[in-house]
Amino acid sequence: MLTLSALTERLGPVGRALAVGGVVLIAGGTATWLAAGTVRSASSGGGEAVERKDSGAPPKIHRCGVNEIVVPSDVRASLGLKTAPAAQAPSTRNLPSFQGILNFDNGRLVRVQSPFAGQVTEADGARASGAVPSASASLSTAAPALRVGDRVNRGDVLAVVWSADLGAKKSEFVDAVSKLKTDEKTYYRLEELYQINGTAERSVREAERTVQSDRVAVERAEATLRAWRVPADEIAALRESADQLSAPDAKRTDPAKWARVEVKAPISGVVLEKNVAAGQVVDTTTDLFRIGDVSTLAVWVHVYEEDLPLLSKLVLPREWSISATASPGVAHAGRLERIGMAIDPAQHTALVTGTVENEKGELRAGMAVTVTVKIPTASDEIEVPAEAVVEDGRESAVFVRADTSGDRYVRCPVTVVRRSRDAIALAALPGAPKVGDAVVTAGSLLLGSAFADLPQPKP
Repeated sequence: MLTLSALTERLGPVGRALAVGGVVLIAGGTATWLAAGTVRSASSGGGEAVERKDSGAPPKIHRCGVNEIVVPSDVRASLGLKTAPAAQAPSTRNLPSFQGILNFDNGRLVRVQSPFAGQVTEADGARASGAVPSASASLSTAAPALRVGDRVNRGDVLAVVWSADLGAKKSEFVDAVSKLKTDEKTYYRLEELYQINGTAERSVREAERTVQSDRVAVERAEATLRAWRVPADEIAALRESADQLSAPDAKRTDPAKWARVEVKAPISGVVLEKNVAAGQVVDTTTDLFRIGDVSTLAVWVHVYEEDLPLLSKLVLPREWSISATASPGVAHAGRLERIGMAIDPAQHTALVTGTVENEKGELRAGMAVTVTVKIPTASDEIEVPAEAVVEDGRESAVFVRADTSGDRYVRCPVTVVRRSRDAIALAALPGAPKVGDAVVTAGSLLLGSAFADLPQPKP
């Protein structure tokens, strides 16, 4: 059986108007009949129906005050009256949903480049032909190829570049340290001889100046390596190599790893782009990879300018809820962070941006989403079912049960603050329902029509 609300939704605007008008006419006729209190009885002789009015009995339904109406139990049953308690409005409410789209968060995107120009010797575990093997290679030829969409951790080696410039600077540093060690030994030996008059003071001072010059050269070479962001542990390893080269019988052998540049992932995330292959010559401006942290995605929402005043009153950042079209019913937490200052003249919308958590990786950039924003409500608002409010075009009112018997009802004019499909928020003004009051829901329209048609009692 269709309810009145379901029937009016099917009938459309004109049908709804006709249906509501019919209900009002029926309610008015019902109220008139109930107020008249007429009864019919059969004639004892001729069997004809005779109408008479029992003027001594009170009407079945009647008004007993300016805003009160008495509805006996049998009339309540015929009208189908039902009540529901008025409640305190929730502390927050949802704004009408906005449509948006997901994208990568620019603050969590990294373009990976080589700090030195050179030839790529290893990429995806493959080694370019003719490359010098390295004992400390982090990529194995048996390792699976690194592809777009793979996850990487911060510090993972993505590729290896052979840089002659870096090798030369490391070799320069080792030579400087080795020369300093040798010249220091010479200086200390001459200083001992000078103490026993075994050499001239001039030789000692020349050896001292040479050591000072060597120290400056070491500091300069080390500063260059640090400026090129060579790790401290590699610099320490180069010093050890220099100590070995300072021995009298040491042979000069430049390790192949001096020219090895490991391109590592600066953040943990997903490989979004890969533009490198083994054997390729690259410079410091070439984007070898693009890595994105997709645990948090950006949300772009175009909000119509008439909705901006409500959002502008919020304190940002503020929580919002994201639901993807691809997975309806699943809500993802996020934050509204910024409201754009420009209005699109074609669409009359402003760009509102924020983020959404994506730890499980269920969301993808480019997805269409629905965004719901909660805003605070006034602490003195009362919420009643939508069908409880009776409106006649001039004012809105609800009927509140005035006693436990359910016979007496009080008509209370109200001020509507906000409407939704299922509930209506009312301002908590004097005379309005209070939390816990039983308000008429089913049959409220019929009761309102009867109240309007019944005569007001004389004082």
